[in-house]
Amino acid sequence: MSVVSGLHEFVFSAHASERERLLAFWAGLGFEPNDEGALSATDAEALYGHGAALTSIRLRHSGCSAHETGLVRLQCWDDLAGEGLGAHKPLTTGSRWMGMYTADILELRDSLGDYNSHIDDRWLSELVSAPLANPPPAVTWDSPFVGLRETLYFDPDGRVAFIQRGGFDRPGFGTIDTSLPYKNSEGSHANVVQPSRSFDTDFYKRVFGLESAPYGEAHDSGDEPPTQRALRLESGQLFRVERLRAPECPTGLLQVYSPYFDTDDHRILSQPGQRGLSAYSYRVQSVGAEAPPGVTDYRAGQNEFGEPACTFRAPDGYSWMWIGV
Repeated sequence: MSVVSGLHEFVFSAHASERERLLAFWAGLGFEPNDEGALSATDAEALYGHGAALTSIRLRHSGCSAHETGLVRLQCWDDLAGEGLGAHKPLTTGSRWMGMYTADILELRDSLGDYNSHIDDRWLSELVSAPLANPPPAVTWDSPFVGLRETLYFDPDGRVAFIQRGGFDRPGFGTIDTSLPYKNSEGSHANVVQPSRSFDTDFYKRVFGLESAPYGEAHDSGDEPPTQRALRLESGQLFRVERLRAPECPTGLLQVYSPYFDTDDHRILSQPGQRGLSAYSYRVQSVGAEAPPGVTDYRAGQNEFGEPACTFRAPDGYSWMWIGV
């Protein structure tokens, strides 16, 4: 079974009492409520493996309409399964984070500096500049910077990388809405970190129908100073990474990492019901009663929006959601 487009939703879990606060956060980034639904604790247990009453709000950004990718689903639970990934380092087993583009990275950084500053479990990275060329050319008045500028913000509510292109563009890979306060796109790409020294994207190609994205073929990385700073790596900590896409879809990409060094295993904090970014969803042509090959803990039924859906665990231990269209 193959997905019909790129990654559909970034799924964030929160306690029901936090609903309005988080809706306000996402509204600032242009994600507005589009649909709402609920499941009883019994039905939520059957589909998601977490037995608490659930109300969910699906949020759309103007850029989502291009490929039906990059939406946000806010799952509001009466009782959370745990406190989630919080500000754990990016390259730990089970880690997830959401990527989106902006036309003004400094505006975002200025506002994030004081956001949730009263909590200890938060991390706002330095502003990282990564040139496209390797080795990087000198930047002068006559030869301006060409590359990416990035800031990552992790806290209990979520884990998001904000990225700005400098001196080039990639049409379709994230659609920026310049009318928004932060001039940002929908969610453009998702990330998963497999266990150390176990890099394998065959399952996502064979079962999901994904393919290597142009210029994103599997390769080793981690020795470049901008990458080390952005991913909080120590000297000598390398990893393997591949960028995957649905055929003919330029956005909603999945980046799969596996470190060459030992990391903590946080996969239990990266599943439905855990606070923060707890799942991703894809749309597929149909959802069957039989599990796709290689998956475990397969559960099928109707989700909170009345859609045919299933959840399962991939061979690398990540929980996934599929939605029938």
